[in-house]
Amino acid sequence: MILGTVQFPTRYGGLGEGVKRGLAWLAERDLNALEPGRYEIDGDKIFVKVSEVMTKAPAEALFEAHRRYIDIHITLSGEEWFGHAILNSNQDLTTPHLEEVTPYDEAKDVAFYKGDGVYMQAPPGHFVLFMPEDAHKPSVYFKDPGLIKKLVLKVLI
Repeated sequence: MILGTVQFPTRYGGLGEGVKRGLAWLAERDLNALEPGRYEIDGDKIFVKVSEVMTKAPAEALFEAHRRYIDIHITLSGEEWFGHAILNSNQDLTTPHLEEVTPYDEAKDVAFYKGDGVYMQAPPGHFVLFMPEDAHKPSVYFKDPGLIKKLVLKVLI
């Protein structure tokens, strides 16, 4: 997991050309003006999903993990917390701290888990980057539920 800022996209070029291109695309736009929907940067290789969702209590949400994509989350409005837990490096992506609830779905590139993790917020103008070993629980709250507007940059590994 990496906490970074969209303001300096070239600093993350070491994570691959896709991450660099995706962050540069974000840096060139007024992110708050993006309407909900999908924005293709390079087809299914690099794209952005903008959505408006209600946050959930941490106990009501599951951790998710992806094998083919890096997820880069940015909260555009509202208050969003993220859960994080490291998966083991073995191929079945299991860990003693997380219990698999929904097995990996290759078509959707996601598996779901329940268990313990740590929680954090990203400051305005920052992103949270999750690699495949980073199980993450987005869209949670700790005070009150609320509507958030967020984007997720998906980068094919």
